[in-house]
Amino acid sequence: MIYVNGDSHSAGAELVKDYCFAADDRRYVSWGSRAHPDAIPHTFGYKIAQALNQPFFMDAESASSNARILRTSQKFINQTQDKSKLFVIIGWTTPEREEWQYQDGYIQITASGIDSVPESMEEEYREWVVKQTPEEFKRKKQLWIQKSAQFSAELDHQNIKHLFFRTQLEYREYLTEQGYQTVNGGHHYGIDAHTAWFKHLLPQIQAKYSTKTDLTQPSKRSIITQVKQEFKGLRN
Repeated sequence: MIYVNGDSHSAGAELVKDYCFAADDRRYVSWGSRAHPDAIPHTFGYKIAQALNQPFFMDAESASSNARILRTSQKFINQTQDKSKLFVIIGWTTPEREEWQYQDGYIQITASGIDSVPESMEEEYREWVVKQTPEEFKRKKQLWIQKSAQFSAELDHQNIKHLFFRTQLEYREYLTEQGYQTVNGGHHYGIDAHTAWFKHLLPQIQAKYSTKTDLTQPSKRSIITQVKQEFKGLRN
């Protein structure tokens, strides 16, 4: 199985219209911050799974913090019984983002200063934004270099194959060097760029993947069908 986690760049933000979240599309309001289901087949992660003829699970969400990426990845791995064929791909996001606990769940916080937060947290958020100085960014950058390295070591210990990259460095720099432009005048890349990143990553993954690959035969079961079945009953 190919498991992908990360931020908007891994989730396929704006691959369908200007939607970053499934809920941006009124057809999928109840799906919340999940990746838009129609965008998933165009993402680099889906393309990798198809090329390797493997099942696929998308856990990436737009606006994710590294804390959320790490927490949900660990949860998925812990709940996976057969880890022998699992391949984890993570696109780490910018280090200043945080995850704050709220009621029974979490909210994702960025340093933009314009995040929508619960009224009870607005003052705390404003104070936090002021503290996000260049020095604080450097501290968090080092912190997440260490944490991602520790997580990589944990996966190695469990014999779980994986590939990590940083979306604001390796991903954006590669696509920029290749001449790809962002879409809608924003920060996200289009389908052609996702295809290019898939082709860039595939040889590295093939070198690590122990499962015999068949690049000529597509998966018999559509991955997007699996995604829609996962959400069956959520749509109003």
